[in-house]
Amino acid sequence: MSRWREEDALRLGPDVVQRLIPHRRPLLMVDGVDAFRRAPPTLWARRHISANEEVFTGHFPGLHLWPGIYTIEGLGQTSLLLTVLLRLIGAAEAQGKSAADVLDALRQLEQRPAFRPGPAARSGWLEELAGPAPPAGVSGQIDMKLLAPVRAGEELCYRATLTHTLDSFARFEVEAEVAGTPVARGHMTGLILKSS
Repeated sequence: MSRWREEDALRLGPDVVQRLIPHRRPLLMVDGVDAFRRAPPTLWARRHISANEEVFTGHFPGLHLWPGIYTIEGLGQTSLLLTVLLRLIGAAEAQGKSAADVLDALRQLEQRPAFRPGPAARSGWLEELAGPAPPAGVSGQIDMKLLAPVRAGEELCYRATLTHTLDSFARFEVEAEVAGTPVARGHMTGLILKSS
């Protein structure tokens, strides 16, 4: 997996991730974002695999083996996060702001969580750009090889690189690894739906 440089660092936790995409537990497969690079558009994210995951009650009882389809879903969610981030940057630039303004606003969201019951409050220019609800993505084609098993207690690291776009369609080169060992690699093509 290509490594990110320190200047690419964009450390965002699960609260910010849930503001950007519509997925929720138990099917939220991204715990956080580690880095973002604008050219080529690439996002690095992660998911810690806990022994307490609901799926382990039925998927290989007695052996905490993470389902490969969950790794693929995590790569898809990482691809969606990258698309959302690129759209936020594009919308901000159309209003005279910069990519750095968007990244700084996301970092501020990470530093100032909303400590209120109920859904996280959405306010400020960044959320106005994002729209009333996070956009969803629909997979069109997946070409993936699962290379090694993933077990409870491991951290799954994702990388998604946007390689092609055509209207609302996007193609990504994706890879997942655990402790530097690739566990999945391939390409995903999908449709990004407009926010409602």
